Amino acid sequence: MDTKSFKVELDGEEKEFVIRTPSLQDQREAQKVYNQAFTDAIKSKAVVRARLDDLLKEQGLWDDEKQIRFDTLQKEISESEARLAKGGFSLKDARNVAIHIKELRAEMRDLISVRTSLDNHSAEGQADNQRFNYLVSACVVYKEDNNKKYFNNMEDYLEKATDPVAILGAQHLANMLYGLDNDYESNLPENKFLKKYKFVDSDFRYINKDGKTTDKDGKLVDSEGRYIDAEGNFIDKYGNRVDGEGEYVAEFEPFLDDEGNPVVADEEETPSAKSEEKSEDKPKKSTRAKKSPKTAAE
Repeated sequence: MDTKSFKVELDGEEKEFVIRTPSLQDQREAQKVYNQAFTDAIKSKAVVRARLDDLLKEQGLWDDEKQIRFDTLQKEISESEARLAKGGFSLKDARNVAIHIKELRAEMRDLISVRTSLDNHSAEGQADNQRFNYLVSACVVYKEDNNKKYFNNMEDYLEKATDPVAILGAQHLANMLYGLDNDYESNLPENKFLKKYKFVDSDFRYINKDGKTTDKDGKLVDSEGRYIDAEGNFIDKYGNRVDGEGEYVAEFEPFLDDEGNPVVADEEETPSAKSEEKSEDKPKKSTRAKKSPKTAAE
């Protein structure tokens, strides 16, 4: 029996779980769940996949122009990957090609996101999801006892959807059933190139030759992606100093009137002027510590 295992810490104790290959009985039960979910979706007037393209066009979510752009993106990505694989040009230009591929891929994902979302809500999409949910609930078992399921049933799995065991169990089962890759991003041609030539770190953040984190254009950034200078001070994209709130840091000089005299707005009185006014209105306080009053004995 093909299995995949993973470990999770529960209540301070490490537990190991196994994803077992769905049995014939599991698949039969999962199909029943699929059929019921599909029937329910149709009754609730969910669209079927065969009508997705028509629906997208009717609602203005997809048209010939977007289809042409999608096809163009696929072609450009393929051609750029081939160029990167062949080599024979400057490393600097190769870096730009890799970054361009990342940008093209991001645009393509955004373009088809509406199709993906709508497909998940189609009758077949809803049924597929329910079938998968059932299989997760049936196939995640304790390693020390392969007959003991972690989830009582599918409803129990859905209630524990944010449980680490549920998340990892679903991830590993999806990899097993659909041939997905946990390291999908790492194995993309552009990311493999950028990492190989040390243009990115292990988390695929851009770095310079000194290993410091940068943006794609080589400008220094901190761990949160904010621009910084060589000393670690916050700056804007163009090198101007800013504070932690993003406000510009500069020694302010008054604006001038037509005669060249400083102009100070009433509501912008200097702190020193305000403090002087307050000191005139209130009795002065001593900056020295008060002495304790003398007792009669003293």
